Amino acid sequence: MRRKDFLALTGATVAGAVAGAPPVVDLDECAQWIAWEIWRGDGRELPESLIPAALRPATAQLLQRRQLVRTPAGVVRFPHPGLLDFHLACRVFDGIATGTSGQLETAQTSHATDLVIREFVEQDPASEATLSRWMSGGATEILRVNAAGILAKVDAPETADRVIAALRTDEAMRTLYLTAVASRVLGLSWALAIQLAQGSTVVGPEAALKLAEELRNPRDAAARWCSAVLLYGANATSREAVKAAVTDALRTERAAENLRTMAALLAGADPITTTAERSR
Repeated sequence: MRRKDFLALTGATVAGAVAGAPPVVDLDECAQWIAWEIWRGDGRELPESLIPAALRPATAQLLQRRQLVRTPAGVVRFPHPGLLDFHLACRVFDGIATGTSGQLETAQTSHATDLVIREFVEQDPASEATLSRWMSGGATEILRVNAAGILAKVDAPETADRVIAALRTDEAMRTLYLTAVASRVLGLSWALAIQLAQGSTVVGPEAALKLAEELRNPRDAAARWCSAVLLYGANATSREAVKAAVTDALRTERAAENLRTMAALLAGADPITTTAERSR
C-alpha cells in the first residue's frame, strides 16, 4: 500500500481511540478504499491479503453486514456492481470537490460510475465548473474524457453542447469516448472498440441497430453523439432502420449540437466536420 494512501486513510480514525487498540476506521472510508483498489485492479474483486491491517476490522464489519462478500478463493467483492459504482463515485467526487484531479487521471471511469458522480455534481455548481476546466484544459486525455463523461450526463442541454463541442475538437479525447461507447453498447473488447472508433471496421445490421438505439439514450448526451459518429464511420447511415432511428431520436433531442449532428447524419454528411462548419 502506498504511504500517502495509508496516511490519508488512517487519518480517518476516531479521535480518542484507546492506545494500543486497533484503529477504528469509518466503514464508508473502508468501502471506498476497497472499491478504488478493485477498480485499479481487475475491476471485479480484491485479494483479501492486500487489505492492510488498519482496514481489516472495518472489512470484517462490512462482510458481517453483507456489504461485501468473501469467496473461498480468499478474495472480497461487492455483492452488486451498483455498490462498487457508488463507493467509487464517492471517492472520485471527493477529489473533484476539492479540485484534486489525480483520481480522474488514473483510468477511464465507466458509464455506470459517471452516472452516480453526476448525481453529486448536479447539486454542486463549483464541481461542475471544475470539471469544465478539466475537460477543456486537462493535462491528459484521460482526465479530459473523464470530465466530459460526467458532464455529458448532467441533465442540461447547454452542458451537453459544451461537451460535444469539446469532443469535436479534441481528437484524443474523442477517440477514448467513442471507444468506450462502442465497447459498452456492442460488448466489444477494448481493442476491437478502438478499431471501430477509428473508422477502420464496418458493423453488421445487428450492431448498427444497437448503435441506433443508443441515439435515444436519455442519460448521456455525448453517447448519443458518439453513436452518430460511429454509425457514420461504419458506413451504416444508409440503412433504413438506422434512418428511422435517427428520425425518431430527433423528436426528443434537446441538445442543439446533437440536433445538428443527426441532421448531418440523415444528409449522409460527416457529423464531425459538417457540424463544426455549420456551428461557425
